[in-house]
Amino acid sequence: MTRPLPTFRLLLAAAVMALAALPGRAADDGAAEHEVGPDGEADDVARSPGAGPSSQQAFMAERGLVRYRGAWRTSQEIELIERSERETVAQKQWGPRLEKLRRRLDDPATSATAAEELREIVDPAAVSALGAAVAREGVPQVRAFLLEALARIGSPDAIAIILQVAIDHADPDTRLTAVERLQAIGPMIAEPACVAALGGPDNARVNRAAEVIGALGLSGAAAALVEALETEHVVIASDGRQEGQTSVAFGSGGDGLSLGGGPKRGKVRLRNEAALAALVRITGQDFQWNLPAWRQWLARQELAEAIDLRRGD
Repeated sequence: MTRPLPTFRLLLAAAVMALAALPGRAADDGAAEHEVGPDGEADDVARSPGAGPSSQQAFMAERGLVRYRGAWRTSQEIELIERSERETVAQKQWGPRLEKLRRRLDDPATSATAAEELREIVDPAAVSALGAAVAREGVPQVRAFLLEALARIGSPDAIAIILQVAIDHADPDTRLTAVERLQAIGPMIAEPACVAALGGPDNARVNRAAEVIGALGLSGAAAALVEALETEHVVIASDGRQEGQTSVAFGSGGDGLSLGGGPKRGKVRLRNEAALAALVRITGQDFQWNLPAWRQWLARQELAEAIDLRRGD
């Protein structure tokens, strides 16, 4: 006997019952839903308004995170962000303050007190404004006041500005003032920057860095000075001829004739007097431009130091 097919109503009822039985499906009795958290565990969160934080908020709160400016952050991150913003505001305020002090320096009635205030700045937030002021200041004495303030602050970024002035400022007296400040802070702090400058492409800067090394007595830079006694540099020269004419390229890298006009690129090897003077000053030796002799002397010094260290064991 053939059974009758289920009616449409029976099929619909069966589908509804099957859907209600699915895992995670809440009953229609007002019970709380179950949401799966990021760690795979179920979080019970009521759907009714005002019943409590969302599952994501609860999950983040358990891990010490709070919503801040569109992102989940730790309290430490928030403190760093707000501290950085406060520092930025303070730095911007120092620009106008220094300009006001500078105007007072030009007034005989207020110049003495303004100079004292300038020299006694100790706020690290002033470093950027002080550096900019040194760069644009045209009066050597005022530059000296600014450098004194930077040295008084003594933070890494303040010392970096003093180092840059010592090596790169156009005025020799200002460079010397910066060197004196470095000497007072601690000369060894200048050695890495000076050694790096000795290996740069700018021959004038090589010599200025050597002058700083000699003035500070940085004996640890002796080997770098030996290698800087003679340095090779790329030069671009033009004899002013029209394009297509013959010209001569000078230097060890450009011997012979070059055809064609326009700038010519070549290499020249230069002797650096400041490097030699610094070597003589910090070593007490004078082998002139004899690089092998300098290298041999350095090797003997290193050997003697190694023997002394072994004897001390």
